Amino acid sequence: MQEPTLDQIIDARARCAKAIARYGEQYLPIFERLDNEIAKRVKQQSLLNKAIEIGTQNGTQNGTHLTDIFMKTI
Repeated sequence: MQEPTLDQIIDARARCAKAIARYGEQYLPIFERLDNEIAKRVKQQSLLNKAIEIGTQNGTQNGTHLTDIFMKTI
C-alpha cells in the first residue's frame, strides 16, 4: 500500500475537523495524528530544500537528483 500524499493528509485533517465540529471531540486524537504528520512532512521538506540549497551553492549538480530520490521516499 502506498503512503498517502501530503495533500491527502491535509484533506483528511479537514474532514476530521468537520467531524469534530459536528459530532464532538472523540475524533480529536485522529485530528492530532494527522496534524502531527503534516507538520513532520512540512518540516522535512523545508530541511530538504535547505540542504539542497546549501549543497548546490558549491556548484554541485547532484541537488536535483537527490531531490528526486528523496521525494520518492516521503
